[in-house]
Amino acid sequence: MNNKLRKIKTRIGAFCLALGIAAGTLFTPITAYAGDPSTQLDGKLSTFHQGGANDCGAVSAIQALDNSKYRRKIFRKMITDNNNGTYTLNFGSGRQTVTEMDVENAYIEGDLDARVIEAGLQKAMNVYNSCFACDVFTTMTGFRQRTYWSTNKTEIMNIMAVKCQNGEGITAACDFNIADPGKGIIGDGGHSYSIKSVKKDTVVVINPWDTSVLISMTRRQFEDFIRYMTYVDDATKNVVVYWE
Repeated sequence: MNNKLRKIKTRIGAFCLALGIAAGTLFTPITAYAGDPSTQLDGKLSTFHQGGANDCGAVSAIQALDNSKYRRKIFRKMITDNNNGTYTLNFGSGRQTVTEMDVENAYIEGDLDARVIEAGLQKAMNVYNSCFACDVFTTMTGFRQRTYWSTNKTEIMNIMAVKCQNGEGITAACDFNIADPGKGIIGDGGHSYSIKSVKKDTVVVINPWDTSVLISMTRRQFEDFIRYMTYVDDATKNVVVYWE
């Protein structure tokens, strides 16, 4: 009897497992079947990597769009799929149309939205020969630049901190005079990073080599190490640029 009972229980368990799998498949949310962000435009940025070109200024500026609510506004109109093998980039400085081949040749690896934007920026301002993130922000937004110097550092940092605190976030980037190899920070202005957040005591930046990795440092270290920083002020339609 015990052996027969075990066999019956085993069959019932297997049936229930199969039924559970079938039901799970039937009722899996649609988001679980979302497309691959490296092959589909979805109006947002997933993880991507800089690639082999000298375009860290452009790539950090592209990633910076994902760190603020401003992304939702700019992404609604930035990319138009023309459904004929081309995309139109509706930059504030003017439209650029790129082909699928242009996008395929973009150096960014990963997210398709990022690659399409980079292809458009390359056509607009030749970003593969290096550029500053502030100039990329100007191309994307069409806003004018306002430049500040060391006397404005604390003011600018406090403004960005308030934007992060109230949930608005910041579209910002920087580079550093002083290196910190332990954190992956390159000095002498040799590499551009996006700024994810500024808080009272800490700053988080993102290296465009791998946008999934967050680099945290004290605000004091950030302020002591930076060479320049820039952010998009949507309210005043300015690209704020700070230089040491």
